[in-house]
Amino acid sequence: MPELRVRRDELASCELVDGEPLRDDLAEGEAQLLVERFALSANNITYAVMGDAMGYWRMFPATPGWGRIPAWGYARVLASRSPALTEGQRMFGLVPMGTYLTVHPVAHSRGFVDAAPHRAGLSPVYSQYLSVDGEDDDAALVLRPLFGTSVLLDLVLSEAGLRGAGTVVLTSASSKTAYGLAHLLRRQPPLQTIGFTSAARRAWVEGLGLYDAVLAYDRLSDLDVPGRAALVDFAGDRALVRRVHEQLGDALVRSILVGFTHWQAEADKEPAPGPVPEFFFAPDEMVRRGRELGQRYASAWKHFAPVAERAMRVERVTGGDELVRIYRDLLDGDADPAVGHVVSLEPGSST
Repeated sequence: MPELRVRRDELASCELVDGEPLRDDLAEGEAQLLVERFALSANNITYAVMGDAMGYWRMFPATPGWGRIPAWGYARVLASRSPALTEGQRMFGLVPMGTYLTVHPVAHSRGFVDAAPHRAGLSPVYSQYLSVDGEDDDAALVLRPLFGTSVLLDLVLSEAGLRGAGTVVLTSASSKTAYGLAHLLRRQPPLQTIGFTSAARRAWVEGLGLYDAVLAYDRLSDLDVPGRAALVDFAGDRALVRRVHEQLGDALVRSILVGFTHWQAEADKEPAPGPVPEFFFAPDEMVRRGRELGQRYASAWKHFAPVAERAMRVERVTGGDELVRIYRDLLDGDADPAVGHVVSLEPGSST
């Protein structure tokens, strides 16, 4: 069955290979899942860019020099020799961009944890799989992990001293995590949100109605904020971060680095003035906030779901060729921000 693999040192180099086969030789304690479908977004590009630094390549080991990018997906238990899983159960969690996945399940209150040796030392968030029997929502598949990050960022910003008179500046404002955060921030006036995006996407981002102002990157000099400000960077362009720091000056009190939609931007070694940019790692925040996050997410999703329905249409595709096309579009920054991509490589799909 086809599976996407990429060169770890050259992400534009990818190929479809024969992935894990259907197994009839499971060892005691193992189970094999069929990946029904998975979501693709700029989030997956962040996983690839940070594959070595954050351990993403270790989730699904590949041949030397190559990587299997994790994706959030639905999977069904095909066979199990573990008491933690039974055939037919459906799960949600990180899967390879392929068809089959062997796991070493340990029972968890809401599903299971993969205790495979190669996952030792990784964040427990990435090894958890949730039972989703009866759930079949593609929009939730695309947005669940992204909006979870939005909710976490909203919690972090609530501690930044901006309430009452402040501004949050978001780069890559067309990204789903960014506009999810903008939606949350708009519910807390008089906090102001300003989104930066490409000139080509500015009208679309404005049409979302989630930002108080939307500026193209070439209009950074127009950025002017009253009071205190925070930057949330989803672009991963260090030169852009430095320019925002310089433009905001003493008004900037916090700078948070989240994603890498501009992963090809040249490295900028000149330090940014003002607050030291801090890298935001969502799994650490999830572990730290625990129950608080779950309650906050459930409430926030009820309000965001209608917004997401207007902002995003789901495009479900089948086959390896379509997977490669979408991956390349995301890598090059050419993917339509209004689309949520869902891919299936189940047996019988075209490659």
